[in-house]
Amino acid sequence: MIPYRLTLVCLSILISLPIFSQTYIGVKGGVNLSKANFIFDINPSSVISRTDHLGYHFSIPIEIKVNEMVNFMPEVDIVSEGTIFSSQIQENQFTYNNSITYLKFPLMGKLKLLKSKQYEFGIVGGVVPAIALDVSSFYFNALDWSRTVDLPIDFSDAGIKRFDLAVSFGLNTEKAIANGLKIILDVRYNLGMLNIENGSNLTNTTESFSLTLGILTPLFKKQKVINL
Repeated sequence: MIPYRLTLVCLSILISLPIFSQTYIGVKGGVNLSKANFIFDINPSSVISRTDHLGYHFSIPIEIKVNEMVNFMPEVDIVSEGTIFSSQIQENQFTYNNSITYLKFPLMGKLKLLKSKQYEFGIVGGVVPAIALDVSSFYFNALDWSRTVDLPIDFSDAGIKRFDLAVSFGLNTEKAIANGLKIILDVRYNLGMLNIENGSNLTNTTESFSLTLGILTPLFKKQKVINL
């Protein structure tokens, strides 16, 4: 008699085969333009200007075809986010570059708006849980911008929470190339839903735009059948 556990495992594999046959995995990289009210122990009233922080974005995307119109697109990302601001302290003006490195797990869905044999274009949206891995800061004096000073900072000093949650939406386009490979281009806007800073009277959330370019390959390639 066949054990029921083995039967369930075999059924699960058989059910999964059509999904795996239309599953892609790959790599993406690009830039991340972000802004957050992330100022350590600087007095907020001394902040005179704030600009966007240019960081990196690297990810391992997976694309699973649900049907002809919808794909499920989970990812594992390493992302740098932060803020750049100038602060007037006594008679000197200092510019600070504050950044947080996140490990993110975007759970995205894609609705295909245009589709042909070689091209796909659609909108993507979903939620993005994130865990902060590192925090860093450096500054320079406006009178001597060539000399930067690194601040010895950690999560306790910065008061940054380790967990973050954001919603994300944007545009996605793909082009099929040789051997089943696909080039993928993503443009996304990410809006943090949680306060990232402990004990702050400000609403300190993350906000970013990302632009990434990558390549996808089938997880399992179809075997060619040779008729004799």
